Amino acid sequence: MDYSSITRLTGFASGMDTDTIVKKLMNAESISLNKLKQNQQKQTWLSDTYRQWNADLLSFRSNTILNMSLSKTYNTFDVTSSQENSVSATASGTSLAGTYSVSVKQLAGSATFTGDKVSIDPTKTLGNSVQGTGQLTADTSIAINVYNDPENPASLQSVTIDVKTTDTINDVVAKINGAKDSTGKSLGLQAFYDPTLQQFTLKTKETGAGAKIDLSTNTSAESQAFLKNTLGLNTTNLVATGKNANVIFNGNEITTLTSNNATIMGINFSFKSPTLDANGSVTASTVTVSQNIDGVMKNVKEFVDQYNGLLEKINKAVSDPVYRDYLPLLEDQKSEMSEKQIEMWEEKAKSGLLRSDSILTGLAAKMRSAMTSIVDNGSSYNSLSSIGISSKSYQDKGKLYVDETKLREAIQADPDAVEKLFSQLGDPSKGTSGINNQISETIQNGIKELTNKAGYTGNSQYDQSVIGMLLSNTQTDITRQTEKLYRKEAQYYRQFAAMEQAMARFNSQSSWLSQQMGGGM
Repeated sequence: MDYSSITRLTGFASGMDTDTIVKKLMNAESISLNKLKQNQQKQTWLSDTYRQWNADLLSFRSNTILNMSLSKTYNTFDVTSSQENSVSATASGTSLAGTYSVSVKQLAGSATFTGDKVSIDPTKTLGNSVQGTGQLTADTSIAINVYNDPENPASLQSVTIDVKTTDTINDVVAKINGAKDSTGKSLGLQAFYDPTLQQFTLKTKETGAGAKIDLSTNTSAESQAFLKNTLGLNTTNLVATGKNANVIFNGNEITTLTSNNATIMGINFSFKSPTLDANGSVTASTVTVSQNIDGVMKNVKEFVDQYNGLLEKINKAVSDPVYRDYLPLLEDQKSEMSEKQIEMWEEKAKSGLLRSDSILTGLAAKMRSAMTSIVDNGSSYNSLSSIGISSKSYQDKGKLYVDETKLREAIQADPDAVEKLFSQLGDPSKGTSGINNQISETIQNGIKELTNKAGYTGNSQYDQSVIGMLLSNTQTDITRQTEKLYRKEAQYYRQFAAMEQAMARFNSQSSWLSQQMGGGM
């Protein structure tokens, strides 16, 4: 490494390659600095590795463990309906298995105007005579008052739509669909003219008895003519209201549903049409909710697989071999190698960074202890081994295996106990805390230890972790050592320059003496 960018012309008197000599001297002087740089690189790798483990552990805790703590993981159900075209349903985590009777007498509906048949050419303006009886003879406007806000059903929204003879029916439809009140809030209307049916439709997006469209304030002759002749509306009844669904659930009639989607007894129902028999009389659909044991088993097995994956990764990290002959490469060394050679070298150099690491080995031991603990959940299914999840031998280093037959029997016999085994809240010291909570706390403590050791991604500028402080001190030593080598290199060059000057004087004197002696002869 060159410690100075100064270009020197040396060796004129001595004929010596001073730069090469100084470089070799500096190589010897640089041994301490090179060790500092290699140690700095190794600590940087170690810090990055710890931080990646922090991210991996946080992901496992935030995703895998959290999912296993949710009731939907254990409460998975199959739902069937005897009249799927009229009533469909899905179960939630709070559903109760059972058979339910559901009759749909009436669907929830929006406030709707449906016009009589009027032939309107959508490609021509409303003032064009081709529109016949639907022709608009003068510009007008219509006032629309709407109750259509699900967040505030009693809130009235109003707008005035200008209708010109130069508009097409599609222009009018677009104005209505884009209508906003004085606050800029959409009225939530849906207007449509179907040229095939020759029919205009106006409705609220929301359903329920609270939805309302009021056109009754349009009393002028022009607006009345537009509503009746162009849109085909009955001007004697210009108020439309929505309607609630009417459903009978297990004999209990419900008339307050404003939507055709409702959750009853933890079951999410979708009402599609009235449940009628062949004679048109209201009948009942039978909805059956049964526990999906395969779904619960799938969730438990996925958790075990992800736990095994994490444990295997820890076991590998703490047992990877250390290649002591492969030290971090210096820049001078990298310049003489190909990218592939550098990659292969650094793979060896990074191996074993966490060998026998106390944080990870301690974390693995605590995880294994939690997974073999007995949870006081009021059942004989109080441990993983009791539901068919256990290790086979010491050589597996804590890897768990699932006996599917035994797991299925446990879920069938006591599903609540299986759920509590994993997710029960309690005191670990009293044996009442579920496995998920024990693992979660263990991993959280591991994350804290790793953060104290190596900080976390993004805080390097003010990193007060153990490795962060070590790297800061090492950088200070590198800076100090580099400055010392600059001075040492300058000293060598001064000494060689002094030698060159002395030899130049000697050569000059020798030449003079030779001339004098030659002249005397």
